[in-house]
This record gives sequence, C-alpha cells and structure tokens, in this order.
Amino acid sequence: MISKEEAYLIGLICGRGHILQRDKKIIIEFAHKNKIAYGIAYCKKCGGLATDSKSNDSEDLNCKLCGKSVPKSVKKVYEQRESTINSLNEVIIPFLSNKFKVEYDTVGNDHMTLLILDFSNKEDEFEEITNKFNSKSGFDSFEIPKELNTASRESKIEFVNGLLDTSGFFNAGSWLIREGESGFGVMRGYFQIVRNWKIPVQICDFLYKEFKLTIQTIDWGHPNMRDQADILAWAREHQVKFFPEDYGIFKLRVKHKQEMFQELIDHNKKIKFTGKDVFSVSRINKGQIKPYHPAEKDPRLPPELKGKHFDASWQIAYELGSEYMAEFFKSVKNKEVFYLTGKDEDIDYKEVFKEFESIRKEKTQKVEELRAKVEEKIKKAAEKRARTNPEQKLYAPVSVWLEKHFSEKYGEQIKFSDTSSFYLHKFMLDNNLYDVFESYEEYRIKPDLVGFLLSSKKIILAEVKVNEMTLKDLGQLRGYCLVSKPELAILISKKEPSITLKKLLKTNKEILSFNDGRIIQIGVWDGNKLKIMEF
Repeated sequence: MISKEEAYLIGLICGRGHILQRDKKIIIEFAHKNKIAYGIAYCKKCGGLATDSKSNDSEDLNCKLCGKSVPKSVKKVYEQRESTINSLNEVIIPFLSNKFKVEYDTVGNDHMTLLILDFSNKEDEFEEITNKFNSKSGFDSFEIPKELNTASRESKIEFVNGLLDTSGFFNAGSWLIREGESGFGVMRGYFQIVRNWKIPVQICDFLYKEFKLTIQTIDWGHPNMRDQADILAWAREHQVKFFPEDYGIFKLRVKHKQEMFQELIDHNKKIKFTGKDVFSVSRINKGQIKPYHPAEKDPRLPPELKGKHFDASWQIAYELGSEYMAEFFKSVKNKEVFYLTGKDEDIDYKEVFKEFESIRKEKTQKVEELRAKVEEKIKKAAEKRARTNPEQKLYAPVSVWLEKHFSEKYGEQIKFSDTSSFYLHKFMLDNNLYDVFESYEEYRIKPDLVGFLLSSKKIILAEVKVNEMTLKDLGQLRGYCLVSKPELAILISKKEPSITLKKLLKTNKEILSFNDGRIIQIGVWDGNKLKIMEF
C-alpha cells in the first residue's frame, strides 16, 4: 500500500521531478520565476476587484465596480523564494523524512529551488519509487502511476497535494470575466504542465474518478489553441484550470502557494458565483472554428495529434484518451457530427464538414496575412539590431572563420548561428534541433554564437565583444558552459583581455576550466582571423 509520504513524493515527481538513475537521486523543481508574487487587489472605497488598467499609462489599478483608481500597494506581497526554502526545510523535508531516511539537500537561485533526495544508501526504496515511472527520467514524460488507483483516499489526496506544490499556480491574474451575486471576476487556479501531453488528461480523469471533481478547461499548448498570428506561440506549457473553492480538500505545503490558493477561494466565495463552466463537450459554432496552422504536423506533437486539426480543447483531450471525455460519446448516435460540431444531430456529416471547411479556409487566408506582417516586423527588428550593435557586425565574419577552423579540427561539418536574440532552447526548437540535442530544454541561455556539430551531437559556444575582455565577460560565458556543457567555448574580442583579467589568468588558470577539465579559450579577432592566446 502506498503511504501518504510516498504518494506526496510521487505527486512532486509527476509535477516537476527528475530521476537520475545512475546517481540514485531524485530532483524536484520548485519554480518561483519572480522573487515576489502579488495577491488580489480590492478597491478600498467599494470593495470591488481592481485590475491593471489597459486604457492609460497609469501605474495604478482600476476598480471594475466603481471605476476608481486603486494603488498597487493594496496587493498582498508573497516572498516566493524565501517561502519555498522555509517550506522545504520546515515542512516538506520533515514530512518526507517520516518515510524516507535519505540525504536531503536544497540548492537554487531567484527563479528556482531544487530539492535533491539522495537514495545512494537506500537503493531498494529508490527502485520501488522509480519503477512506477516505467524507466522515464523527466516530468515531461511521466504519467500518473497505476498503483495510485488502489491507494487509500488519504494517499490520493497527498498525491494531488504534491502535484499542486510543484505544478500548481494561483496567480490573481488568471480570472474569468464573470459576475457573481456579490461581486465581479472569478478566480481560477491551474496545474502548469510542461511539454507533457499525457498527464493533463490523466489529471482530469483522476480528479473526477477519485473525488468527483471537474476542471474548468485545459488550455493546450497546441498550434490550433494559441495565438494564430504568431507562428511560434504554440509550443508552450498546458494549463489545467479549475475553480479553487471546489478543491478545498487539498492542502499545499509550500506556504505562499497555500496562502494564494486560499485567497482565491475566499474571493470566489465572497462574490457568490454559481454559474461555473465545466470541462465537457461544448458546441462549436462558426465563430469558434480555427484556421489551419503550419505546425499541425510538427514532430513535437504526440502521434495521437500529429497531422490533425482541432477547433476545441475537448477534442484534443478525447484524442489523447481521456476517459472522462469518452463518457460524453457513449450515448451519441451521430458520432462524426458530434465530434465535428459538439452537438448530436441527425444531419449529413459531409455537408457540415464542407461548411466548416469553407469557413476554416477563409480564416486561414486572413491569419496568414497577419503572420506575414508579424514576421516582417521581426525581420526588421533583427536588421536594426545588426546595424546598431557593434558586436553583431562581427558575428558574420567570425562565424565564417570558426566554421572553417572547427570543421577541419573535428573532421565534420559545423554550422555557427547567431543566437544572441534568442534563448538557445527556443532557437533549437525553431530550427528542429531538439531531436539531436535531447537536453535542449535546459539551454535557457543567450550565447552570441553557437556551432552545432550534428554528427557527434556537440555544441561550441562563442561570446563576442568589441571592448577589452573582462572577468565579467568570462563569468558570463562560464555560466553558459555549466548549463549547456559544450565541447568547447571561446571568448572573443577585437581587443585583448584587461590587465586585471590577464593577471588573474596568469595566476589562476583554473577559472578557464569547466565540465571535467574542458577549457574556455581566449581569442583576439584581427579582422580576418582569430588568434588564440596562451596563459
């Protein structure tokens, strides 16, 4: 039988976990992208909900009830990083320690805190937990273990608690424009699911099967469900959204998350909203028909969705095997029409499809015109950066030299690209390099130039400067190296290193090393070639 502690840990792992099989470690991510999070703002005059004003440049908020300005200072402030660390040390680790007598450690920065569980002296327990995940190693591929089906209700609640502590978010901005009996604006919480297509529907099914709880919707990171004008906007996280007041049986152990969760519950109870949406098969009218998107056959999509077009979120859930969604189809007579329109009607499917297709093609033509304008805007912005950034003027000639030099050195073709305007993981996504470099998602860095050795699956980083190189420049590149583990890295400038950096390198050459003895090289560009300096 799965204990409460084990169920909670499984929830943490499903939400944001990594399994390091060789090291016998489990790492859990607790994200706090911003150091500070803010609560709900109310107007002191009438008690109405106050939100950001989009009609003017004022920094104040605007009351939705009486229209008065409301200072942002009325919002409750949550110190996310401090709260996360304290919650780990004072609540989460002691709770897990009731069952798992392993080594615990925490590391992190302003954006994320990691909880590390070292099972090297408890290998049997490690295998017992990790076997439930069928040799998968990361939260982007985990599924809810079947063993939870026979767990106690208490343990099932703890599983959801773990999911909420890692992937649950309760920002005051995720509200619906709805009226309650005593107020305005309905708050929602959501599970944020990154790159994993299976677990959103599994969460939906689990909540309904075990607790008779419904969700409000699933906001999919699918090309048909996101901004159609921005061709790259779709490849983001999924959000499984719900009304928090229905989820009061769950208690989070991360303090600020529990407080924000409770704040949303209190608001929804205060406004007495009753007309709740429930995730189900809903009618698809002509206004909801989506245009075609070029990424509908993208290799990042799961096999169940690749090459298919969707007009509604519930269609995606159905295709991904949602048991909850399948129930709506059981008594349907005209399943083809029902799937296309959301309504079981005794009409000719071909005629309805023809009508939908005509509308879809018309919308596609319009959105393609919008995309062309967006792409032209992006292109002009890149050209402007190239004209005004003195470093960017060096990228092209330096890249040509690096490509020739390293192609000869490694005996394989290498292509250097300007990645200075993109996060590296995003560049690799957009250029279909994610299948070659499996750890691409971790590369949330912005090096100037990156060389890709596709055959050997290696990368080379280059930072380009126009002024004399400083310790700060070296530190930046070394940080990039620790994240992406390149085969080689080079700091390049038209000028030699500063006197301070030269002195440091003469006496502390080890600061050039990274990843088991690999070395950062220092190169001076003379306009035609690169000279590597020795220290």
